[in-house]
Amino acid sequence: MDIESYRRSEALGRQAVGYLRYIGIHGLGSQTIGHSFPYRLNSTDEVALLLDHMHENRFDTFMAELGGLDDSDFEELIQALVDYATFFLTHFPAARIPMPVSGMISQYAIAGKLRAIEHRGTILEIGPGSGFLSFFLSRDPEVERYDQVEVMESFYLLQTMINRHVYGGGFRDHAQLDAGALGVGDIGYETVRAARPDILTSDERPHAVKVERRHRSEHFPWWRLATVTERRYDVVMSNANLTEFSEPALKYYAGLAKVVLKPDGIFLMQCPGGGEIPAATALKTVISAGFAPLAVVPVQLGDATPGVPPLPEGKRMALLNAVFVPQGHPKFPEAARAAQSWPVFDVGDSLIRSMFELDKANGPMRRIDDVLAAVENRLKADG
Repeated sequence: MDIESYRRSEALGRQAVGYLRYIGIHGLGSQTIGHSFPYRLNSTDEVALLLDHMHENRFDTFMAELGGLDDSDFEELIQALVDYATFFLTHFPAARIPMPVSGMISQYAIAGKLRAIEHRGTILEIGPGSGFLSFFLSRDPEVERYDQVEVMESFYLLQTMINRHVYGGGFRDHAQLDAGALGVGDIGYETVRAARPDILTSDERPHAVKVERRHRSEHFPWWRLATVTERRYDVVMSNANLTEFSEPALKYYAGLAKVVLKPDGIFLMQCPGGGEIPAATALKTVISAGFAPLAVVPVQLGDATPGVPPLPEGKRMALLNAVFVPQGHPKFPEAARAAQSWPVFDVGDSLIRSMFELDKANGPMRRIDDVLAAVENRLKADG
């Protein structure tokens, strides 16, 4: 998928949608969004500008939330960064690899929360940002399919590049058009040749084999969301972007989450984002779509939060987190009662204890220098 192909597909999508107000829901048209993220790109090489621009200066706070990393956890983070480095060297000419240690550890934290959800076979993320979560979910054998929805051209192209790297032929990009499937490329050659066999006397007929593609990840642009509404997911996520939506977009995507989430599913948010909509307003909009908060976990959690049990020693939340359940979920009635006041953090709930690793022993508090040295050594060893 290149820029020209994406824009050609998007132009057809705009034409097919055919109503400016529907198109406007997705907040299109600005050249930058949020923290000056470019919406459009001049070259796919510019995707590199997005690689080290997420959760800056939050490495230590995420390390505190995780309670440190033991050797196996540290290895998982290093492996993801080594895989990322290979991705970078494959696609970009620079020998100096920007290392998104803060952005990657934030996605590692999400992957850990997801692993606590027993039924996580199908996951949908609305607005995956950097796309780094794919480096972790592609290695989770319990995740059968990880789908993504994105409206920004720049992030969409970055996510596509990463997904092709980690999923290979198991990745499907719904912005990429299959021209043959459109039925507009048939000139009736075989029919005419049957009547006039000397049209091309030296050509060799094309050969092909047909295979059934099994997709582990599917990527949806804003103009292909009807397909998403036909699916049902165990987990829906919208991380670090709820407050960055326009009001119509926030209501739309909260509604989309309600439509596609299974009755016993989980809607997860790690970080409400840094947009203009107040975080409380964003959470209330999600609730009004038919969800109840099983947990609303603030940054200052523990002794500094009245009425909330403290976290294990050394642990501290890096960002505001929320876990929602839909109507029909066994825990919905209890969660709906708890929604009357925030924060919500029931340390007696087994799912919450597992998602936030309240029973996990603390590991060593790793430093950024430890991570960089380990990645550099691994890359040297791998040649």
